[in-house]
Amino acid sequence: MRKFAGDLRRLRHVAGLPSYRELGRLANYSPAALSEAVAGRRLPSLAVTRAFVRACGGDVEEWTARWRELAAEGPEDGDAPYVGLAAYRVTDADRFFGREAEVGRLLTLVRERPFVGVFGASGAGKSSLLRAGLAARWGEHLVVTPGADPITELAAALADGRSAVEVRAELAADPEHLRVLLRRSGDDLLLVVDQFEEVFTLCGEDDRSWLVRALTHAAGAARVVIGVRADFYGHCARHPELLDALHRSQALVGPMTAEQLRRAVVEPAARRGASLENALVARLISDVAGRPGALPLASHVLVETWRRRRGAVLTVAAYEDAGGVEHALARTAEQVYDSLPEPDRHAARQVFQRLVAPGDGTEDTRRRVTRAELDVSDALLDRLAAARLVTVDRDTVELTHEALLSAWPRLVAWLDEDRDALRAHRRLTAAAEAWRAHGRDPDALYRGVHLDQAHRLAPRLNEAEREFVDAGLAAEREREAQRLRGVRRLRRLVACLAALALLLASTAVYAVTAQRAATRERNQALSLRAADAALDLLTRPREAAALALAAYRVAPTAQARDALLLTRAAGTASTLGQGYTRVPGHVAVTHEINSDPALSGLDYRLWVGPDRRRAGVVTVPPNGFLNLISADGSTAVAVLRPDEFAVWDLRDPDAPRRATTLTGWPFPQGIDAAGTLLTAVEDGVAVHWHPGGTTRTRLPVAGVEIAMPLDDGTGVALTRRDGDRRHVEVWSLDGRATPVLSRTGRVGLTTGPGGLLAVSDLDAGHLTVLRGTDVLLDADAIPERAVVEFARDGTAVTATYRDSVWLWDLRSGEALSLRAPGVEFSSVRYERGELLMVETRGSLWRLAVDLDRVIRDVCADLVAVDWAAHFPGMPQRPLCS
Repeated sequence: MRKFAGDLRRLRHVAGLPSYRELGRLANYSPAALSEAVAGRRLPSLAVTRAFVRACGGDVEEWTARWRELAAEGPEDGDAPYVGLAAYRVTDADRFFGREAEVGRLLTLVRERPFVGVFGASGAGKSSLLRAGLAARWGEHLVVTPGADPITELAAALADGRSAVEVRAELAADPEHLRVLLRRSGDDLLLVVDQFEEVFTLCGEDDRSWLVRALTHAAGAARVVIGVRADFYGHCARHPELLDALHRSQALVGPMTAEQLRRAVVEPAARRGASLENALVARLISDVAGRPGALPLASHVLVETWRRRRGAVLTVAAYEDAGGVEHALARTAEQVYDSLPEPDRHAARQVFQRLVAPGDGTEDTRRRVTRAELDVSDALLDRLAAARLVTVDRDTVELTHEALLSAWPRLVAWLDEDRDALRAHRRLTAAAEAWRAHGRDPDALYRGVHLDQAHRLAPRLNEAEREFVDAGLAAEREREAQRLRGVRRLRRLVACLAALALLLASTAVYAVTAQRAATRERNQALSLRAADAALDLLTRPREAAALALAAYRVAPTAQARDALLLTRAAGTASTLGQGYTRVPGHVAVTHEINSDPALSGLDYRLWVGPDRRRAGVVTVPPNGFLNLISADGSTAVAVLRPDEFAVWDLRDPDAPRRATTLTGWPFPQGIDAAGTLLTAVEDGVAVHWHPGGTTRTRLPVAGVEIAMPLDDGTGVALTRRDGDRRHVEVWSLDGRATPVLSRTGRVGLTTGPGGLLAVSDLDAGHLTVLRGTDVLLDADAIPERAVVEFARDGTAVTATYRDSVWLWDLRSGEALSLRAPGVEFSSVRYERGELLMVETRGSLWRLAVDLDRVIRDVCADLVAVDWAAHFPGMPQRPLCS
């Protein structure tokens, strides 16, 4: 049956890849029915098969004979009442049981709210609930996943007979046009955006911002529901528009109860006239209950048990023969892998590695790719699809479920074996696509160290990626040839000038000057290349620092200076516990995995004193996180659930105490330095309250978007919206207001010591620092999502965005801008001549801004530099005096 579906897809390719909407008009069947026919999950009806073949211009009688021959062979695994690793789809509603109560609650919430977020752990059943539960019972609906290009995905779903390219152009020009298209599609349309976490793992920054704005503005024209993996809840909170849309509009998908599991297991089999031994039901519920993410594993082992059933009864013996919940998936994957010939095993490994996006601070996620990206045979893909390890849908391929990422030890080992190379390969794939999209622009090609790294990935590249790398190598050879021709021309020029030196003294002076300029330019070029190479060696900081120092000695460029500062800082990297969560102050906070399996949740370990003595623990639920902590380390705010948070008293760090727990309160946006004042925005009004208190005070002003406490706790700084302008004001706690400034467009707000205030113009990339109404700093080219923080003594301000850090001295006006490729910083603060930087993996870097001090430190622990490799043709210079 899988081969039959694969041949149907190839028939559509031969017909010129018409859209499923176009085929639907020709065949007089819905696009969903035709798409399901080629998915390979079950044998389509003869009528649908004949209609599909006729619409694609195929031989109807030949396909009719093939269908009858396949139907005569009897049912196969696809007729099992369970879907295996795949999520239940809308067409599977007749065998979706156990979630009736959750579906009812979700339907009620969607009818009340235009925008709803459904959160749950991987494998909790979110996709099945949204598709076979909510969408199946709603009526008119659209279900999409973002993928790497969410604009194209939405355009294809909403084209409705128009050119998808034309619809995409309209959407890309204005994200609010999605509202218009949804209103045209139906009066009570439901738009489900499943696997919304792909927005953070596969999409670029521009597409991510576009989709957030489009969906939040479209709510109302249609009902919008997003399905999000729970560990990406914090990522959603970084988008103010999502934060507003999800306020009191969230549903959490938890594990199924024993009764729900019993219905989900027994009812589908009963519909097929089969039954399960009571012992098997009890055994399965016992194996699955309480295990996060175990539902797809249970569904898979039930399919394998169905294949081993005795008559119409599923037995414990068949269940154990399949390997049980713990081993069935790994056993299936290993059997398929072992049955492949050696060349196909290598190809299968490449397929699985391409279908994974390595996590960076989060778990690994599956990645949907186009069929063209996989340089493997259709037969291999059909074989993997038949085993339900991958899903081939239309023109894309993806892992059937993320459960494979943890349940198959061989795949786990493949991913852990060379994770850096996998990340480099993903960046290479994106760069090759961008190069082709820009008409093979030579400026988009790799060069230098990045090209060398890409060349080493040659065995795992597909045709498009090899073309990209080969073009880069050809361009590199041409540049080298041009350089050699330039050197030869320069040498001939010097020889001519030397011959004429006796007659034309002025010409000799010119020659010397030209030679010095050429040498200076050569030195600068070599210095820049060596600085880039040093930044790519951050995992070996001593070698990187020595190379950066050599680059600075050859030519003291700004790039060489920055590389020297960063590589030395990388050498100071240190960790505490299982990794810092933020820059340490009076109290250091680290992650800690709970060692007691009887307990659940996440521990935040406290450390105090100059020697960082181990102190107490703040524990939050599995989906919670530590949100705020005061500058003096006395008070912390932890989010327990989407609508619940707790205030912790840390004055005795050895015995942290939960002061109060608040449910249904607005999300706290800030806390003052002494931990005495908390602020939030509730229904467009700024509110404040004292930790431990259960009443909040509202300020008499509407349209508020951000409310942050002043550092000394005497008032609240806020931004309020008036049309297209945002007004920044400072309010005292008794309700007196002081205007600060106004901006057109969106703004961000950060408070600091001594009345300092940082206002970020998010649309213009502009940062303004004020004390009262006096402007202390104006800076441009700051990314929209940069995190701004003041030094504790108020002498400096920093901004951080991914691998880039900016520092401004508010006394002298001096600025420093640094970028560390391959590293992402989550928290940065300036203290006593050093930038303290915490990277996302939990280590703390100390970057000294005094260049002379850095050079002394590097010279005190200097390693050898391969001078000939990095500075060919240049005599070696001493690095240290």
